[in-house]
Amino acid sequence: MNVILYVVLFCLYSLTNCDEKVDYYKLLNVPRDATVQEVRKAFKILAVKLHPDKNKDDADAEQKFIQLAKAYEILKDPTSRKEYDLHGDSEFNNNKRSYHSYSYYKDHFGIYDDDPIIVTLSKQDYELNILDVNQAWFVNFYSPHCHHCHEMAPIWRKLASQLEGVVRIAAVNCEEDYPLCYQLSIEAYPTLLFYEKEAHIYDGEKFRGSKTLEALEEYILSKVHVNIEDIDQNNWPLLKQKQWVLFLCSNDNYNCPEKDTITKISATLEGLLSVGIVKDSELCEKISESFKKQPIIFWQIDATNIPEVHIVEGSDSKEILDKILNILPTPPLLDEKKFHDLRTKLRMSFDKPWLICFYLGEATDLKLELKRLPTLISNINIGLIHCGKSAGLCATLHIARYPTWCVIKQGGAFEVHQGRDVLHEVASFARDSTKSTNLHALSPADFHNLMEVGTPWYIDWYAPWCPPCKRLTPELRKASQHFEPDVVQFGTVDCTLHRELCFSQSISSYPTMVLYNRSSVQRFQGVPNEGSIVEFIQDAINPLVKQLDENNFSLLARKSAQEMWVVDFFAPWCGPCQQLAPEYRKLAKSVAELKNIVIAQVDCVANEELCSSQNIRGYPTIRLYPLGSKGLSTVAIHNGHRDAVSLKRWIIGFLPSKVDSLTETEFKEQILTENFYLPWLVDFYAPWCSHCVHFEPEFRTVAQRLDGKVRSAKIDCEAHRIFCGYQGVSGYPAVRLYMSPQKHFEIDSQNANEIIQKVKYLLEKHKRSYSHDEL
Repeated sequence: MNVILYVVLFCLYSLTNCDEKVDYYKLLNVPRDATVQEVRKAFKILAVKLHPDKNKDDADAEQKFIQLAKAYEILKDPTSRKEYDLHGDSEFNNNKRSYHSYSYYKDHFGIYDDDPIIVTLSKQDYELNILDVNQAWFVNFYSPHCHHCHEMAPIWRKLASQLEGVVRIAAVNCEEDYPLCYQLSIEAYPTLLFYEKEAHIYDGEKFRGSKTLEALEEYILSKVHVNIEDIDQNNWPLLKQKQWVLFLCSNDNYNCPEKDTITKISATLEGLLSVGIVKDSELCEKISESFKKQPIIFWQIDATNIPEVHIVEGSDSKEILDKILNILPTPPLLDEKKFHDLRTKLRMSFDKPWLICFYLGEATDLKLELKRLPTLISNINIGLIHCGKSAGLCATLHIARYPTWCVIKQGGAFEVHQGRDVLHEVASFARDSTKSTNLHALSPADFHNLMEVGTPWYIDWYAPWCPPCKRLTPELRKASQHFEPDVVQFGTVDCTLHRELCFSQSISSYPTMVLYNRSSVQRFQGVPNEGSIVEFIQDAINPLVKQLDENNFSLLARKSAQEMWVVDFFAPWCGPCQQLAPEYRKLAKSVAELKNIVIAQVDCVANEELCSSQNIRGYPTIRLYPLGSKGLSTVAIHNGHRDAVSLKRWIIGFLPSKVDSLTETEFKEQILTENFYLPWLVDFYAPWCSHCVHFEPEFRTVAQRLDGKVRSAKIDCEAHRIFCGYQGVSGYPAVRLYMSPQKHFEIDSQNANEIIQKVKYLLEKHKRSYSHDEL
């Protein structure tokens, strides 16, 4: 009896916890790096098939569908998706789920989610798509509940098919993305907005005409700007040296395509082939004797500059384009052996970089992109790898979606494109990636191998669907170009492919950047851009902040009276500590030239007993051990703002000041009336001036570093306003170098290093001038 009861309880436990064992990606049948559009499309297909209304004989249909809806709700939102990727669905188990009726998913869920041509845009990717330098966009804002929107759907699909390659046709579901529709002031459905190339998000022009297929197509073609060359007997001798698609349209040729067809072909071939019209009958016949029956010609130039005339037949723009593209050469198909051979050559720098497209099925969908790419990236080889024929190679390289674009660089580094499969983004990726020869896509095996070598590695842990990750990638590439491989190497790890590795490294958000420097592991904190990344790595490799632990804390305990120590006691998980990290590095850099100041920090998670012995109660705790005291006998605790300027001002306040505060009388007596041996460097300031407040620690730093070369002073121009005005001071802070009572120079900078450099230059110049006068 007890055994039966145990089994029943176990089964009940299993049922109530079944959500935790289900992989939501597998449930929706999408890859882990699927886009939001792919998630929506997959869910709609399953929702129509598995809805309880359609499966009334299945007692578990409702529970299964609730789980399906839950998977969709979690994976469509970037925030909840990140939590699920990192921690599973334990965060969402208590949330109650509901679902719509069968008719909603069948007729009202997303009208264009499963359309292969129409792009469904969301708030996350709307502006990224619209800001397209090579493509205009026509966007349909709709509601699935709108009767007119459903009536227009077949027209919109037909328009997308007829204008494919001419303009991108898109749709926004305002039921799903109401904040975006509200932001763009969409007040009725359907609303159609047209965006020129490189348009701003608010630059959409509202279409106000009749929503018929003919009116919509006429409107688009009137907006498309194409360059169609008029070719005649005069310019043809020069123009025939390059490739052309020619329309031999003399006045008596009634077989010539319509103007709209020529416009569509010209727009689609932009950036690939030039398009021209020949109206001179004599020249038409010279180019092709059969021009009256077959007026479309592809004038192809080979490597020897010998033209070949191809007659192109077709009834519409799509058929004509397809035949032209079939004539153009296709990138070579590579197998596993050729791949390894070219990578070996690149490791030895014996070849140009390669852009490789990994695909399945037929490459017909890629035809236009593959033919255009050579003209955009002429210095990069292009190849194809069919992952059905080279399955082992694709598995080794962890290719999980198709098409996947990758670059093999000089030196052999391999990088995967994380962006959209659109022409200009792929070309831009190829150009940028080939410059970043020090950036590698890493597998778990690569990661474990590099951990055993001595070279530091800076690694970006990311998810391809994560918008901040996509924005970071170009910044990471640029940062990698600042360092040689023997100094630091750069890598990326896709956490959708390598979940276990990311989990083992405690990756809790995307993107996470970590510097692995032998036994030291440091996480990047700060603004994720090129400059911040470079600064972080430089500081980590040549640290200005001394790392204290239980083994070397005695250095502080034995501190001499001639030293000042500033120590940050922090915890890596602490938010304010993470915000402080870049400011603390800036502080260390700004006081590096000051003698006998040591900037240090203690990780209180790794050194818990040490922090406990120092009575650290919160993070971050910043303590200062001043000049004149030995060891830990005297301590000051910082309670103000934690930015670099405020911290520096606090620290400088503990140093003996090299700046004299002068009154008007003292200024006249010491600077304006008597000759002096050392020049005077003077800061004219006002207490209410925020720039003066920020400048004060900089000026005290200057005074400290120029001690012995100049005397430094300051004067309060609020207290001595008339005097400062008489001296010609009109803005604060103002810095002057007085060589004599009659001679001074304006120092137009508030940066300590720049002021010091300028003062030294003026002192040297004055010295040479004085020596010349003496002679």
